Amino acid sequence: MSSSPYHYFDNQRLTLQSGNCLPAAQSLLQLAGNTPLLAQLAAEPGAQQLLDATEQAYQAGYEQQASTEFELQGLGFAGIGDPLLHMDLLAEFLPAFKAKRHGVPVTIVSYGLVAPNEAPALCQQLIELEIEKLEIYLPATNPPAYQQAVKPSQLGFSEVCQFIHTASEAGLQVSCFAYAPLAQQSELRALALDLGARQFVVKQP
Repeated sequence: MSSSPYHYFDNQRLTLQSGNCLPAAQSLLQLAGNTPLLAQLAAEPGAQQLLDATEQAYQAGYEQQASTEFELQGLGFAGIGDPLLHMDLLAEFLPAFKAKRHGVPVTIVSYGLVAPNEAPALCQQLIELEIEKLEIYLPATNPPAYQQAVKPSQLGFSEVCQFIHTASEAGLQVSCFAYAPLAQQSELRALALDLGARQFVVKQP
């Protein structure tokens, strides 16, 4: 586990903490069972703090490892809150990061709870920031089950489904995921692919 309050390694990906605002009852880190990491992250990092922390990670050997197991994983945004609720931070951080580190793929891990009328503009902003990938949490195949699993404080099942479709249509590389154990894996995979996602992944908590 990283000792930095601004970044950690998740699935061989350098992942940055992006704030503390959430559209649901729990952070995805809590759902993944990573409460110790959640407790060590800084609640509201600034762009310069993230840039400094990222540079430190590269200087500590991340860049050398990037030619092997890290090559396709790149940089992620996740942490306490939902990165899509911290677009100002991303808009400040990413151009500076991309100017220095060319060609590093960027992934956002999110609930995907975005209002349909806001989704097209948000997707366009993500593309302009050169964010390549979205990982959207999709643990259920119907509204009641989604409500129970996610406990959203805003929006719900239909909006996340619409956002997956809108983002895929906009040209973003969308994948959906849920945490094991999972009862409806085949149904969830079918739903995700039908909405336009490239894949459905079951992550081990």
